[in-house]
Amino acid sequence: MIEELAVGAQFNLPYIHVLVNNSYLGLIRQAQRGFEIDYCVQLAFENINAPEINGYGVDHVAVVEGLGCKAIRVFDPNELQNAFAEAKRLMAEHRVPVVVEIILERVTNISMGTEINAVNEFEELAERGVDAPTAISLLD
Repeated sequence: MIEELAVGAQFNLPYIHVLVNNSYLGLIRQAQRGFEIDYCVQLAFENINAPEINGYGVDHVAVVEGLGCKAIRVFDPNELQNAFAEAKRLMAEHRVPVVVEIILERVTNISMGTEINAVNEFEELAERGVDAPTAISLLD
């Protein structure tokens, strides 16, 4: 839901909101795949009006800024640390939510679940540092 962003902007509630973009209405597609429904229900969205996102669906930066918040888009995983530092700066300066949109590979499956203790992972979780060499915190 995006309404919380407008509320956060209206009441000056600064926080960082991470948004992952796989160019799909992905949770719908993933839910279908769980039931072996793998036919085209046109969940991809090629946004021809936002060339800066290379057809990657919704221009979340424009939407977020339209709600009175700030946003940063990240294409390169190596830029995540800088993006979060910039998000913290914007959050402190403007006292509003800051969205960090991370562009993923198309059709990437996202962890999902109905409760925090019932999340379905599509890949094995990293358990050691060698499993996640770019992790910010150490696992070992």
